[in-house]
Amino acid sequence: MAIFEKTIDGDDINQLTITDRFNAEPFPSAASGGAMTVKDEQGLLWTFKYKVKSRNKRVLSGHWVHFVRNNRVRVGDRVAISNNDGWSSEAEYKIEVLRGF
Repeated sequence: MAIFEKTIDGDDINQLTITDRFNAEPFPSAASGGAMTVKDEQGLLWTFKYKVKSRNKRVLSGHWVHFVRNNRVRVGDRVAISNNDGWSSEAEYKIEVLRGF
């Protein structure tokens, strides 16, 4: 199950802004280290810069723009980030692009 899902809008192409309300930090290892490693559906690893702007606003940047280009993420696609749950020793999180929303 995804920790976070979002339909991509034009502002998310260069950096992903997360504005959901969470009871606790959704990505604790990223918040403490300033970065998060994710593995995409093709098995590629990506390291995103992770910044907590406020209680309800987080931003992913850095390699995010390269991930968007490589995965041909378009406005209207959904992106889902899930916990590792043991499927990879290389990444903390899994990221998927869900098309056609």
